[in-house]
Amino acid sequence: MQVFDSQKFRLSAVEVDQDFLKSIERCLILSPHPDDESLGCGGLIAKLAENNCDIKIILTTDGSKSHPNSQKYPSKLLTELRYKEVKAALKILGVNQDKIIFYNGNDSALPALGETKFNENVERLSTDILSFKPQLILVPYELDPHRDHRATWQMLHQTLLKQTKFKTTIWEYPIWLYQNASIEDLPNLKPGELKHLDITEFSSQKEQAIFAHVSQTTRLIDDDPEGFMLVSEMIANFTNGKEYFMERSKLNGGSTLPKNYFESLYTENPDPWDFEKSEYEKEKYQRTISAIPEGRHHSALEIGCSIGVLTQMIAEKCDQLLSIDISEQALETAKNRLKAYQNVEFKVAAIPDQFPEGKRDLIMMSEVGYYLSVEDLNSTISIIEENLNPDGILVLVHWTHFVHDYPLSGDEVHDAFAKSSLAHLKADRTADYRLDVYQKKNI
Repeated sequence: MQVFDSQKFRLSAVEVDQDFLKSIERCLILSPHPDDESLGCGGLIAKLAENNCDIKIILTTDGSKSHPNSQKYPSKLLTELRYKEVKAALKILGVNQDKIIFYNGNDSALPALGETKFNENVERLSTDILSFKPQLILVPYELDPHRDHRATWQMLHQTLLKQTKFKTTIWEYPIWLYQNASIEDLPNLKPGELKHLDITEFSSQKEQAIFAHVSQTTRLIDDDPEGFMLVSEMIANFTNGKEYFMERSKLNGGSTLPKNYFESLYTENPDPWDFEKSEYEKEKYQRTISAIPEGRHHSALEIGCSIGVLTQMIAEKCDQLLSIDISEQALETAKNRLKAYQNVEFKVAAIPDQFPEGKRDLIMMSEVGYYLSVEDLNSTISIIEENLNPDGILVLVHWTHFVHDYPLSGDEVHDAFAKSSLAHLKADRTADYRLDVYQKKNI
C-alpha cells in the first residue's frame, strides 16, 4: 500500500506567480546527486534560462554509489561519468558547465546535522550563497526519503539561520517522496504552500536532460545486479507537464521587515522612493487625499509617514495628526519638512507591537502593509478595528506589483482588510496601485 497520494497532493497546488519568476535574476539549485536537478527542476531551469536568469547548481555529493559493486565503473570512474552526464543534461536545459559547483561529498554518506564535517559544508554553502545572492533557492524537501537529500536540506536550513544580510525565497522539490514516503515523511502544508509550474513547452528538453543521465536510466553499467536504475514509473512522476514546489513558511517565514532594512535604504538615499519629485507619487497622493470623506477630522494617525510628503497633505485635513515610522532617519526629514505645523506630532514606532494608543477619527496606511508578516498584518487589522472611533475612516493605499523583498503583496494586504469588520466605502484601482476606504460601523 502506497502511503503518499501523489494525485491528491498535486490537486492542492496553486499556480506559480509568473511575475515572480520573471523577477528572478539569480537562482541557486541544490542537487544532492547528478540527476536530481533534471528530475525535480528541469523545466524550471529551462524556463529561467530562457529568461536569461543566472543559474548556479551545487551538487552536494559525487554520485559514486549508484553501482557500488561494479568492476567496470569503480567509484572514481563512476563519479567522472556522472559529472559528465550532469554537464550534458544542464547544457540541454541551457546552463553552462561553469555554473556547476561540485562539493564532492560522499554519495549516500553526506554529513547530516551533528555529524563530522557538516559545519564545514554549512560554511562553504554560506560563502557561496553570500557571494551569489540568489533570489530563489531550490532544495530537496526536508523529509525526502534519502539521507543525502535530507542532509542537503539541513545544510541550507542551518545556513539560513545565520543569514540575515538579504532575503531569498526557498522552494523545496520532492524526489523520493513519490515512491518511498512513510507517514512521518508527508508534508503538512498550509493552503497555497504547494505550487505547480506548467512546463509543457520545456517537456522535450526536460526528458532529454533526464535521459542524458545514461548511467541512471539504462543498463549501461551491467556488472552490478544491485546497481540503481530509474524505472519508468519513477520517471513518470516528473514528466507529466508540471513541476511541483513547496514554498513552506518554515523556510520562508515572510517575516516583517526589520528596522535596519529601512535605515539602510535611507542611508543610501534620503528619498529612496522619490516621494518629493515623482509625478506618479504626486498623482497618487492627490487621489489618496481626495478619497478621504469630506469634513474636518479631529484626531488622525498616519502609519509609515516616511519623509513626510503625504503627511503635509493629511495635516490640512485634521486638527491633530500623529505620524509614525520605523526609521529615525526618515522621521528627522519629516520633522524638518513640517516644522511649521503645530498640529503634527512624530513618533518612532513599529507596528503592530508599538501601535500608538488612543482612538482616531482617521487612519492612513499608505505603502506599509506589505512590509508585515501575515501574523503582524492580522494583528494590525485587529488593532485598527479597535482604535477607530465610531464612523472613523481608514484609507488604505498600496503598490500592487511584485517586490521580491516584501513578505506580502499589495493585493494580499487589501484582501486581508476586506475580511475585517469595517464597512467598505470606496475602491479605486490603477495599473500600479490599489486604494480602498473603510469606515467603522457606528453600532
